[in-house]
Amino acid sequence: MSYNTGQLEYEQLKQQYANEKQVAAAEYKVQELDFNIFRKSLAETKRTLDDAQIRSPRRATLTYINDQVGAQISQGGQVAILSDLSHFKVQCEIADTYGDRVAAGGRAIVKIGSTRLDGTVSSVTPLSKNGVISFIVQLKDDKNSRLRSGLKGDVYVMNAVKENVLRIANGSYYQGEGEYDLFVHSSSDELTKRRVQLGESNFEYVEVRSGLQPGDKVVVSDMSPYKNKNRLKVK
Repeated sequence: MSYNTGQLEYEQLKQQYANEKQVAAAEYKVQELDFNIFRKSLAETKRTLDDAQIRSPRRATLTYINDQVGAQISQGGQVAILSDLSHFKVQCEIADTYGDRVAAGGRAIVKIGSTRLDGTVSSVTPLSKNGVISFIVQLKDDKNSRLRSGLKGDVYVMNAVKENVLRIANGSYYQGEGEYDLFVHSSSDELTKRRVQLGESNFEYVEVRSGLQPGDKVVVSDMSPYKNKNRLKVK
């Protein structure tokens, strides 16, 4: 009888131990899960703290910073702008009606005052915004001393080449393809008005289609005060 009672108590203790072991294992898994969650939360907090210390990825000049005290910056919001002022590119705009004349790889000339800089169209925005298309010109001399951030200039894009063309200097008189009344030196002391057909142009020269011969000397300055004259004496 005592043996049977002892055997039952042993089985009960054995089962109790197994149950407590299972409970302990389950509690261990819960605590392990809580620990992993806490560790991930700690790592995320550390990353957020590290991100609050903004470091420049390269040598540059700070050109803008949000210095509003207490401002809340959402994720992805702009805090500062860094610019590499040792190299420049030119952001250009052109009316979308001329968009088919600008393509990546095309030659471009940038004029800043009397300074001329050669470059290449590196990219063209495919969309038109407010009637204009944007494109980027990469300069050969992108360290020129005349270049400044925000500086404006004139950009000329080459879209075609013509050979064996008679040309004259470009000037304020030229307003596009068509007929023009230009004064030509007919003698050493006389200018004669002549009807001239002009074609395409670049920023330096204008194509002459008819009305002039090689060697003719043409007045390309503003002669509007003499538009009613056919001949002028040169003094």
